[in-house]
Amino acid sequence: MKATSSGVKKRRRSWLNKLRSKEAKNRTRKKCERYIKEKTEEGYYNMKQNVKIILASGSPRRRELLTQAGLEFTVLVTDADESIDITDPAEVVHILSQRKADAAADEFLKRRENGEELLIVSADTVVALEGKVIGKPKDEKDALDILMSLSGKTHDVYTGVSCILISGDKRENVISFVERTGVTMYAFDEAEALDYISTKEPMDKAGAYGIQGIGARLVEKIDGDYNNVVGFPLAAFLRRCYNRFTRFE
Repeated sequence: MKATSSGVKKRRRSWLNKLRSKEAKNRTRKKCERYIKEKTEEGYYNMKQNVKIILASGSPRRRELLTQAGLEFTVLVTDADESIDITDPAEVVHILSQRKADAAADEFLKRRENGEELLIVSADTVVALEGKVIGKPKDEKDALDILMSLSGKTHDVYTGVSCILISGDKRENVISFVERTGVTMYAFDEAEALDYISTKEPMDKAGAYGIQGIGARLVEKIDGDYNNVVGFPLAAFLRRCYNRFTRFE
């Protein structure tokens, strides 16, 4: 009985310690969130740009993320060729993001009127399951097939980001990287998948779901950058831009 009682007490102490640790972390996180919110409202954190940004993407989600970071930019959508024979997801997004950046740079150099310095920013995102790229659904049946293939499994979201600096008549590839985030889905049945498809949200999204919308209910956990799943790895981009192109003041 003593041994059993001792074991129960140890487990109880362990549980209480974990609970206290979790509560402490939550308090710290909330304090940080309040501090950042207060400073942002006071205008303490202001992103200063050293260069004008051209976003070579029509994605509303990417526009929202750059706006959220306090960046000022102009959107320039091109008709870059997105056909590709390569199957490796990381290579796919790297190549396609570079094509989009090159197309935007070509277009802008043709019609620009002055020699101001510009940073062309482009991105491409794909969903991959077991190394195979999954695109946007063709129809509702395809959306159902895609969702059921993801149910209860972990897949990867890759985003390639490419940036070209234009200065006068010169261009330089200054930023190029690929970010990967692992996404684990809850196990769900066809009825739940069909209910989600009925919202129409999956129909224009790679992988047939949007983590920033109703599709969040299907996601159990992620390993990596949340914004990368939305469509743009904002933190990784800003860290590469910091000092050279942007800074906080």
